[in-house]
Amino acid sequence: MTDILFGNNNRPVLKLLAKRSLKARRNTIAVLAILLATLLFTSLFTIAISLQTAMQESNMRTTGTSAHAGIKRLSWEEYERLSSDTRVKDSGYSIIIGNAVGDKFNKTPTELRYSDETYAELTFNTPDTGYLPEQKNEIATSRIVLAAMGLPDEVGTQMELTFITDTDTFSDTFTLCGIWDGDAVAYRQTILLSKEYTEQVAPVIHGETDGTTPPVGTGYIDAVMMMPTAWNIEKQALDVTSKYGLDERVSINDAYQTTTVSFSSMLPLVAGIAVIFIAGYLLIYNVFYISIAQDIRFYGMLKTLGTTARQIRKIVYRKAIKLSLMGIPIGLLLGWPIGRLLLPAIVNMLTDDIRVVTTVNPSIFWVAIVFSMITVLISCQKPAAMAAKVSPIEALHYVEQAGGKKKDRRSRRISTVMMAKSNLGRNKKKVTIVTLSFALSIVLLNSVYTYVTSFDFDKFVADFSLTDFTVSDTTVINSYAPYNTANVSQDFIREAERLNGLEDIGNVYLWTSKQPLSKHDLTKLQELAVSSRDIANELGNYRVRQEHGVNVYGLDDFPAEYVRVLDGELNMEKWRAGTGVYVTPLRMMSDGSLCLYQPGDKICVQQLDGTNKIYDVLAVVDIPKALETPLQVDMGLDYIFPTNELLGNMVSADQPAMKTIFNVDNEYQLATENWLKNYTTNTDTALDYLSKVTLRQTFDGMINMYRLVGGALCAILALIGILNFINSMMTSILSRYKELAMLQSVGMTGRQVKQMLMIEGIGYSALGLICSLLISIVGSLTVVRMMGAELSYFTWHFTLLPVFLCVIPLVLITAFVPLVCYNKMAQKTVVERLRIAE
Repeated sequence: MTDILFGNNNRPVLKLLAKRSLKARRNTIAVLAILLATLLFTSLFTIAISLQTAMQESNMRTTGTSAHAGIKRLSWEEYERLSSDTRVKDSGYSIIIGNAVGDKFNKTPTELRYSDETYAELTFNTPDTGYLPEQKNEIATSRIVLAAMGLPDEVGTQMELTFITDTDTFSDTFTLCGIWDGDAVAYRQTILLSKEYTEQVAPVIHGETDGTTPPVGTGYIDAVMMMPTAWNIEKQALDVTSKYGLDERVSINDAYQTTTVSFSSMLPLVAGIAVIFIAGYLLIYNVFYISIAQDIRFYGMLKTLGTTARQIRKIVYRKAIKLSLMGIPIGLLLGWPIGRLLLPAIVNMLTDDIRVVTTVNPSIFWVAIVFSMITVLISCQKPAAMAAKVSPIEALHYVEQAGGKKKDRRSRRISTVMMAKSNLGRNKKKVTIVTLSFALSIVLLNSVYTYVTSFDFDKFVADFSLTDFTVSDTTVINSYAPYNTANVSQDFIREAERLNGLEDIGNVYLWTSKQPLSKHDLTKLQELAVSSRDIANELGNYRVRQEHGVNVYGLDDFPAEYVRVLDGELNMEKWRAGTGVYVTPLRMMSDGSLCLYQPGDKICVQQLDGTNKIYDVLAVVDIPKALETPLQVDMGLDYIFPTNELLGNMVSADQPAMKTIFNVDNEYQLATENWLKNYTTNTDTALDYLSKVTLRQTFDGMINMYRLVGGALCAILALIGILNFINSMMTSILSRYKELAMLQSVGMTGRQVKQMLMIEGIGYSALGLICSLLISIVGSLTVVRMMGAELSYFTWHFTLLPVFLCVIPLVLITAFVPLVCYNKMAQKTVVERLRIAE
């Protein structure tokens, strides 16, 4: 490009100048700054993308398939029509046979199916040893099933198996022909039988189906589909299935649903990007600002030689790009391994159910490069503009001075403190940047500490267990249907009552029944329908049915203590006497706050002998989730009675409990844990338990994850802040070589110079701490509380402890760095420093 009036082309000269400027030693810090920013971006995206991939795979394995969509309960003809549709890329099917039965399957629910190769592959049931069943009595299953049955994972093993279908119970001996790992997170384990055996015990259904099937669905087909693309899967699947009247039976794999990403789930990633960008910006900007301020006379002389403002900006940007070409690749090479090292710790602390998947997705590196380059280019934008705007005359006389109004020039006693304060005021922009660099790491440290210490363990376990131990059927504890809500026997309860250190114990009983709807109830529902679309849609059905489903609880005194009153009062005397009842809101309707009954109303409950009994509604209450059944019915209305009113009157007097909860003295916690583990493994395998000991481990693991990631980020941001300070102090002292030498030449001692520089450095730390204090207060009151509001186990606690703990190390660092810089400068005599040319 020709910029000079007479046509001189100075492009080669500009390239040479930009190239020579790269040889300056201060560029080392610039490269290091770009390297650190890139490292942080790469680590962040490695963790985020790998974690998203791992969670997607975990969701697939929990769902039981990697297929785009599944269709339940088809006939053979319906499947053939669906699979032959040209809009379906690939499909597979299985024939439902039944469920394995026996004590060995109490904690490992297992279903039996026939599967073609495609279905087996898309549902993670492809053998890694052996093959799918071909001969009649061949069988294939997972190592989890084999372990539950106590069998070796060797092809050729003989397996005795009993299973039930919708019509019969079968027992037979099979030969193991195929094995795969299986997934502990899966809803159920799978055993695959041969097609010949399936035709014998579960002949496939033919004709048209309406979606209603027997409990097991023996003989029906479950199909899986892969659509041409993973984009808008739901629309593609519905377009295909609606043609055959199957759209109501299709289910979309949630693992592919990217539209469900919420702001709260994206907030940590957005916050991480923002923090890294600000930290990188502050450091890179400061490096280029100081560099240009030192070379300002050089840019002024370029102006006198005819260089345009646009060309000077190009020199700065070209230098930034070439420094990026050195820093970014190293940052990428270091960032990915660091993210890879942190990922397993994060995954393991989050859950044991997610497999570590470290992706080498090229998008990690491309996105990191883009964000790093954006940070660099934005950071050097203002310094480049400063270099381009300076006039030759201003550049030749440029000296760092305090801006603003003129100071009072009255005579004052000169001191090192006054001089240090004056030096800090020379370049307020540089001081602001260094102060913010310090503040950023301290604010983040305080925010992470506040966030983690606000996690409430009692709230965390409230959804699972209110007491030290909760015992129930394994289907209830692990939430897999069909639920057995009456399986805690009196034998177990008697043994638990004899435990050493037992403090409190109580039982929760459940009866799911249909109760009549009175005219008063129907009138109330009609009133509620005005404010609830859910009730309005079902009102006609209730008028026809004249009844509704209810979960009826029987509570011992100990669990009854955890019931929380919403309206009315807990009249324990009437409640225990069997004349009153507690009720819950309609938790399955609208927002769950509407109530069919109010205190003072009366309800009619059917008794075991066929009669009806009238009860007074004493209060509307809330039952803690840890005491509930996993399955809400109908409107979500529950009745709560004392145990002695439920047992013998509404249900059999010897009905087993749904849950037993108890506390033991801390001294006996471990012994009780071991006893329960042994009892549920060897004595009654249908039972399982939750304990605060194991929940505490999960809770501590989550906290450690936040500490690890937050601590690593704080450490790198602290390093960036220190580098910013070192760079500022070094360049400040180097630019004042002659000035400091002149001060010493007129009588200022070396000790006084060191004292002045140390006070100047401590001034940075004081400003950083004040800034940290103010921003931490604002951040804790806003951002931290907002993030915590998304968590049910968060109780915000205000603290500034980390800020105050940073005072001593920050003061030591800011005092030590100027001392080192002075000692290096003092290696030259005062005369030598006075002779240094400008």
